[in-house]
Amino acid sequence: MAVIEEQVYTILSGISAVTALVPAARIKVPGDWQNLTRPYIVHFPVSPAPVHVHDDSAIQPGIWDFYQVSVFSSTYSEGRAIIDVLIENFRDNLTGGVTALLQPGSFYQGHDKVGETTVHHFALNFRIAEGL
Repeated sequence: MAVIEEQVYTILSGISAVTALVPAARIKVPGDWQNLTRPYIVHFPVSPAPVHVHDDSAIQPGIWDFYQVSVFSSTYSEGRAIIDVLIENFRDNLTGGVTALLQPGSFYQGHDKVGETTVHHFALNFRIAEGL
């Protein structure tokens, strides 16, 4: 089985409504992505949820309490359009035994000045289970 980041990349890059706004080559896991042309998407698991069994030992069955999908854009409206497409399409395009639930919480993270450029950051958090 592919690691969860590969599974999520396959899902995101397979949604034509997403890749119409963000080319698949700009859908990344954390790394050297700061100089990518905007818009781009960075996705990664934030925290796995341990599951306790009857003897109180913790096991990890492939459930991620928070899996973040961040959008970085040059304008608020560009980022908002991508987020809207993600919210509308991500859940309905899950494959490979992955299930997801959009978590409430932060949406617009704000913006930063990078030199003369403003970068807007949006974040969606999902609870994701794989192979269940």
